[in-house]
Amino acid sequence: MTDSGTDLTDVPFEELLATVLRADGRYAELFREHVTRLGGVMQQGLLRAAMDRARGGAPGEEDQMWQCAAELYRRLVSRLDRRPAPVEAAAEAAAQQAERAAAVPAADRAVPPGDDEAVAGPPAAEGPAGLHRPDVDGWAVPGSRPVRETGEQVRRAIEQVFVEFADEAEVRRWTGGRPVPSGVELVDRWRAFHLSLLRLPPALEAIWAARMRTVAPAHWLEPADVWHRVPAPATVAARVLVPACGRYPGVLADPRASKAGGVAAPLSGNEPGYDLVAGLAHQMSWLAVADEAAHSARTWQLTPLRDPHEGVGYTDLLAERLAKFSQAVAWGETERCVLRAAQLAEGLRVVVHRPLVAPDSWWHRLRDETVRFVRDVGAVHAPHVVVTEIAGRYAEAKKNGLTDGREDVRLTGQPEPDGLVLDCLRPHLRGTDLGDKPGRVVYSATY
Repeated sequence: MTDSGTDLTDVPFEELLATVLRADGRYAELFREHVTRLGGVMQQGLLRAAMDRARGGAPGEEDQMWQCAAELYRRLVSRLDRRPAPVEAAAEAAAQQAERAAAVPAADRAVPPGDDEAVAGPPAAEGPAGLHRPDVDGWAVPGSRPVRETGEQVRRAIEQVFVEFADEAEVRRWTGGRPVPSGVELVDRWRAFHLSLLRLPPALEAIWAARMRTVAPAHWLEPADVWHRVPAPATVAARVLVPACGRYPGVLADPRASKAGGVAAPLSGNEPGYDLVAGLAHQMSWLAVADEAAHSARTWQLTPLRDPHEGVGYTDLLAERLAKFSQAVAWGETERCVLRAAQLAEGLRVVVHRPLVAPDSWWHRLRDETVRFVRDVGAVHAPHVVVTEIAGRYAEAKKNGLTDGREDVRLTGQPEPDGLVLDCLRPHLRGTDLGDKPGRVVYSATY
């Protein structure tokens, strides 16, 4: 019971917390300060756990606790947003924001100065839809607040995150070297930072995404109509690939975006697994161009895709394999449909990084979908064809005829033990008419 006689025992915990965090007064500020410190302690604990998990030191029975702790942290810090919650405050908040924007010189607004792709300020709110929503689509903004800092302060805060990110040992383990280039425009470093997150273990990625959200303007992080939408498979949840940065609109992998045309134009739309492979083709085509850390494994060695000739060659390769797969399906070539699907899967998987991405990262999960695509095609056209994704010891794979070694990619200097298959670029096939079709892999070697 409160002093006013109100019984709060049945009020949900999150509602109580939100009410206290939105309160005014000296003691409310003190409470928020302590809650913020608690969030920092939880963040450090999750970061330490992420490091242990990446090294294989976290026992599997703690997985559920791990996920619960991460969700608890997300909810806690999202409640630190002190913006007015009631919809009735929308008009007043928008009017106050407009007055502040008109009164503040353009040079002092919350936009990094000197960035030729920066906008003058956040987009105007249009009724309730324009309000900040802290818990929508998993894009909560921990510790967010109305941005009052000048553009230079925002830039310095963002660049400090870049420095900390590049210096983190576990980040460098999965990205190699310094993942955020120096001496380039802010928007280029912003893009490199977020593309690097896609290669990290999920827990480590979540920590650094949350860290950036504490300093970046909140409206940069919320998907908007002007964002570029890359088609994605319906089986894969929508994903922000790179948030907005000034006038850089942001990129969203969106299952609802049309998959017809573009890189997937060679497909008729009637192929088995069309939605999946068309979405993968669109995403991989965009990533091959956007991610300057990406390499091509078309030959027996890795070549940076930022090489203009290699980039054009990859586009041509993907278009050719999409067309051959579609043709095989149209002609009802049964086992050859599976072969063309495996070759197309290889075309999607030859975009790799060095070092290779974390096994449970977003990149890796995207690549796993290609194997499902090959199996789905086989189930429709030739269920008797055996599809084998190659793993384990490289010597055993060669001995068993799963690969003939002629096109395999050998990587030296990897942290993994010598002689392990690190990635299966193309699965091994065995069929009545096909016979044995060797697969293709990336493997570790010390020489």
